[in-house]
Amino acid sequence: MEFQFLGPLTMRSGNSSIYLSGERSRRLLAGLVIDANRTVSIARLIDIVWGDNPPATARQQIQNRLGRLRSLLTCDGSGQQIVRHGDCYTLEVTEERVDGLRFRRLCAEAGIARQHGEMTRAATLLRQGLMLWRGNAMQDVHSTMLQADAAHWEESRLRAIEMLVEIEFERGNSVGSVPELQSWAALHPYHEGLHMRLAEALHHACRTAESLAVIRDLRSRLDGELGIPPGPAVHELERRIIADQRTASPRPPSIQMNRQTAEALHRALTETTKVLQLLGRALE
Repeated sequence: MEFQFLGPLTMRSGNSSIYLSGERSRRLLAGLVIDANRTVSIARLIDIVWGDNPPATARQQIQNRLGRLRSLLTCDGSGQQIVRHGDCYTLEVTEERVDGLRFRRLCAEAGIARQHGEMTRAATLLRQGLMLWRGNAMQDVHSTMLQADAAHWEESRLRAIEMLVEIEFERGNSVGSVPELQSWAALHPYHEGLHMRLAEALHHACRTAESLAVIRDLRSRLDGELGIPPGPAVHELERRIIADQRTASPRPPSIQMNRQTAEALHRALTETTKVLQLLGRALE
């Protein structure tokens, strides 16, 4: 059995998806999966499932639902099991069976590779980790108690994106990162860092008008929707891009000429060369 929560909560057995019916059962599963291989108290599971208004039979209902989950895991035969430790439970599962655990490992390996100067490997590992995401963490599980956990995983995702962007800039691949940056900036419309990197990459790609539009749109969103002005780094980047645009050397105009003009120019250059050669000999 495989468990996925980097997106909609999903269980998979082989090539088949197993849908766990009932919102409360799904909340219970999410509470175990997001803390896989860690003990989770029955009190926390009750809070995850019912919030502040648990029924008097909450403990018994949790145990009944856990029994049904155990049956699913036993039928799958993949070795995962829910183990009880007093008033706590643990979903014991190998790392490769949970997308969140794989993501965490890939990010850790990417960080080590970067420290060793293996930038290409680090970028590959981060992309592998980010590809595990199918949406927002636990996006179809509605539990107030799990909101902080979901936010934590989203922050981990954002850190991975930021690391990948930094690596690509260090590798001199800012222009090649434009499509990815556009997608990530769309996912995080208020994130100054991502939008600044996108603006830089577009400017490096000689798409300065689009670069300035990214900064202008970011300022509009922050001011208009959040009432927060962008930070000084945004203003400095905009100033630098505009300055680069003004001081950039103009591209020399292309010269269009017909065959007769080209031949005449060639003859003139040939004669000039002969004259310079004669002058050189005379001065010797």
